[in-house]
Amino acid sequence: MKKVKATFIISGVVLIILGFFLFNIQKTRERVVDQRSRSTILAKNKPITQKVGAFLWLYAYPKGSSQNREYIKSQIDLAKKTNLNYVVLPVVFKSDYLNNGKFNYSEFDYAIKDAEKDRLKPIVVFSSDNPNDEKNYNSNANKTLNKYRKLIKATIIRYHNRHVIWQMWNEPNGLFWFNQSQDGNDPRLVKRWTSLGSTMFRWVRKYDPKSVFLGGALAGNYSDAHIAIKLALKNGLYKDSDAIANHPYLSKSLPDNGAPENLFNVNSRKLLTSLSDNSNVKKKLMKIPLVTTEFGYSLQQTHSGIWSEGDQANYIARSVFILDMMHQPIISLYSLVDEGNGDGQWGLYRGTSPHYIAKQSGQLLTQLLSNLNGYRFNKRITEKSNRDFVLEYVKKGQKDRFVCWTMDSNHSLQIADQNVMVSQTPQIVYFH
Repeated sequence: MKKVKATFIISGVVLIILGFFLFNIQKTRERVVDQRSRSTILAKNKPITQKVGAFLWLYAYPKGSSQNREYIKSQIDLAKKTNLNYVVLPVVFKSDYLNNGKFNYSEFDYAIKDAEKDRLKPIVVFSSDNPNDEKNYNSNANKTLNKYRKLIKATIIRYHNRHVIWQMWNEPNGLFWFNQSQDGNDPRLVKRWTSLGSTMFRWVRKYDPKSVFLGGALAGNYSDAHIAIKLALKNGLYKDSDAIANHPYLSKSLPDNGAPENLFNVNSRKLLTSLSDNSNVKKKLMKIPLVTTEFGYSLQQTHSGIWSEGDQANYIARSVFILDMMHQPIISLYSLVDEGNGDGQWGLYRGTSPHYIAKQSGQLLTQLLSNLNGYRFNKRITEKSNRDFVLEYVKKGQKDRFVCWTMDSNHSLQIADQNVMVSQTPQIVYFH
């Protein structure tokens, strides 16, 4: 009897150990799958057509109205037509969408479902639009932040496993942080929003581990936002992010009319790395993916300047290729349409839904992306002038294609054994 009992106990212990061992194997496999998914999203060498997106506003008309639903659907259809891969969808905690501490997700549910149908990948960014926020934040910042922490967490849980990419609160170093900008340079403010970012990162890991969290969502290029970025890095921005996102808008006062080639100087990884004195932080900044979730040029006067429709088209197209050269895995423009997005006329399309009309920028980007489907950036071909750009794009089983333009006046270059007249408008050259 004692032998039977001993055998039973030993068998039980063996089963427990075996079960624990198998459980660990399963968890390890899940972690590997999750990590592989995150790496795929942030792969720097993926095809350019898997990198590009645009911002879509969802709140132009009354909540739940047929007009607002048409507005949302028209934009999503247009994003697909433009050959985009990503759509930035803002969760804006507007006062008329909140009831007893809960957010009305009706419009957002509609947008997510429609994006899924068109195989577009949503990038979700958060902000609020409540006239009482500034007063409440000033009187009790923690209470205000706790309110929005609960709402953000609920949103992440609601849309987990829906191929959503999660982004930090929109431009926390600007007025979107409860109208508390102070140029984004107050150490107390920076500590609060980096703390929120760390919390969001943990929630994404816990509830949606196959997805990624884009930290920062910073207003401005690295040069313009350098003080806030220095403070954020000291508070661990680089640790609690899968990638660092920013909105590197350029001023017309920069060289060459604010052309996107300025990004090489004011938004380089080298510049970002220089904003920390810590050698370990510098090492991490050399590896962490960098992404752009807003960028554009306006046809109407803004704080950045005003550009012609032709310049807008050329600069937006060139910015996509430049950011691709800089190995950014996500390149999202602001905005897809003018309608509902203020007076800046940043959009690729004008008019009202569903009858949008492509500007030159919308036409050019659509044409370029459609002819580079599945192609990835390989290298820049050296030319006599560093103001001439010839980029080699490759695709397995296909002949290479070359994207070219110049920052100067029109002139001829030898590309793919052809004499090609290059201009400030990017074009694609094919091997015969």
